[in-house]
Amino acid sequence: MMVQEESSEERRQDERVGKNLRVRFTRLEDLLADIPYREGQLLDISGGGLCFMAEEALPLGSQLVMVLEFPGWHAVAEGKWIATKVEEDVGVLRAVGMVSWVANSRSKPGGYETGVSFSGKVSA
Repeated sequence: MMVQEESSEERRQDERVGKNLRVRFTRLEDLLADIPYREGQLLDISGGGLCFMAEEALPLGSQLVMVLEFPGWHAVAEGKWIATKVEEDVGVLRAVGMVSWVANSRSKPGGYETGVSFSGKVSA
């Protein structure tokens, strides 16, 4: 397992948005084995992927199934969301992605910043 140090050179195609949310995730093979989802802290999200803090270093190339809940948002149609600003409204995004990088966290000792590239979404 290779854990990368953060690089000053990034190849980002989409603007990232910081969010203070939890992400539930599991590796695809763990899902098939009925292993429960784990939780991480979402650090940022963009159209191409997301970054979250995990308690363990996930293997590069791992396929993840992720669930994110967005309070104050509502899915109105396939791929269309509206901001309701009502905390009880919760938009749920289920996505599939691949772990593209892992770095030791500078802000949380023992934590791992994990970069995931989206590869698809899961229908409700």
